[in-house]
Amino acid sequence: MPRGFERYTDMAVKLPVSSAFGPDRRLWRIVPTTDQIYVDFSTDYGKTFSSPVAVNPERVPIRTQSEYRPQIAVDPAGRVYVAYPAFGLQPWTTYLSVSEDQGRRFSPPEPLSSTARTANSFQAVLAMSPKGELHAFWHDEREGADEARGNDIFHTVLDAQGKTVRSNQKIADDVCSCCRLAVAFENDGRPALVTRFIYTGNVRDHGLLKPKDQEAKWLATRVTDDAWEIEACPVHGPALSIGPDGRYHLAWFTQGSKRQGVFYAYSDDQGRSFSKPMALGVRDRLPGHPAVLATSDRVVLAWNEFDGRKNQAMVKQSRDSGTTWSAATAAAESDSEADFPLLLTDGQAIFLSWNSLDKGYRLIRID
Repeated sequence: MPRGFERYTDMAVKLPVSSAFGPDRRLWRIVPTTDQIYVDFSTDYGKTFSSPVAVNPERVPIRTQSEYRPQIAVDPAGRVYVAYPAFGLQPWTTYLSVSEDQGRRFSPPEPLSSTARTANSFQAVLAMSPKGELHAFWHDEREGADEARGNDIFHTVLDAQGKTVRSNQKIADDVCSCCRLAVAFENDGRPALVTRFIYTGNVRDHGLLKPKDQEAKWLATRVTDDAWEIEACPVHGPALSIGPDGRYHLAWFTQGSKRQGVFYAYSDDQGRSFSKPMALGVRDRLPGHPAVLATSDRVVLAWNEFDGRKNQAMVKQSRDSGTTWSAATAAAESDSEADFPLLLTDGQAIFLSWNSLDKGYRLIRID
């Protein structure tokens, strides 16, 4: 078995593995196979992992992809929440489960959407606010499915047992149906979400969604203007992080008429305007699938590149909140298929989380 999956003998582990740190700096992973979801943890920063615990007792087709990621979040009390897409009540059903005993057992998985019996729900994101509130966002087809119009985005807040404490709320429509969502939190705990919208003329650029009046209404602001006109979903979502100073950090991919490639920009007015886009990576090496994480004055960007032979996880960082940047370096490489890069923090350091078929799972500290 590849590194990091020694305990998964004879299991068909899928490539998109997601991870999160708990309050005790324990690293948690959600690991999908073809028909089950497993959770394990590491107390030595990914060198070794615990025995995997199955989340779903009944085997079902698991429908994870790198853009349709399994989700894992840990609250301040150490409860572990997971969400994942499966073929269930509908061809695409997002299920939620929670462990209240440090990952020893998980509750029976239940649909996240209140209309899961009649409509697809997929591409969910679990996000823990600074106040310890667990937010869930997902694509939802309860009001119909139309590739030209796009999907709707729904939102809810969950309690400690993973039960909905706010009714499912539609917060946006006309959203590109296959691009992942990016969520971050302002210092007051309000969520901010960036996703790819379908604008007039089938232009697929990004918009920022934020709640107004205690989330009774969500407002959308266009944040990229690349003029990418395409009659298909790019399957290439954005990344968002908000620093302690309130600066928004946005990274995204486009093939628009105004610019092509992966770009970064920041905002000092809560997303109303952004700095001039900064290109990332070597264009001939197909840069894509960016991640961004801001902690104090430090900002780290990561993305994938392919040089014709190797996949590389590239990293670039700033020590002054995104004003100036280091040169890009390859933090990891693989001769095989690789997952998207993920960035996470244990509250002290920043790490790259990356999985590949040949070298397995790696957690790499970014110094």
